[in-house]
Parts: sequence; structure tokens; C-alpha cells
Amino acid sequence: MIVSRLAIGGFMFTVTQLARKFGISRATILYYEREGLLMPASRSDNGYRWYGDSEIERLEAIVSYRSYGI
Repeated sequence: MIVSRLAIGGFMFTVTQLARKFGISRATILYYEREGLLMPASRSDNGYRWYGDSEIERLEAIVSYRSYGI
């Protein structure tokens, strides 16, 4: 697994890596983006979406809300 490392010490994950980490589909993450719930921290020149610490925290909250049926 290739994970980008930020200069400030955090890690950046692609959509696929984030989906695997949370046990959800890529389509779900892309749906959250379309709905404005989860936006990537940046996009690379080749179009890859990169998610950092704050996006991971937000996705943790979204997944928790889903588990509670909210």
C-alpha cells in the first residue's frame, strides 16, 4: 500500500486506501463527496483524491452516525 506522507507528519490516503481502512466501498466515499459530506484535502495532477487527518476524523464521525442509524 502506498501512502503519501505530509511534511507536517500526517499521512494522506487515496479513496481506495480510505475505503479499505474503514471497510466501506469506494463508491460510498465518492457519494459522500458528491453530497458535500467529505471533501478530499487535495487532488494530485493525475486526479487522485488525497485525504488527511481531518478528513479521516470526519469519516469516522460519518461512519459512527450511520451505525447509530442517523
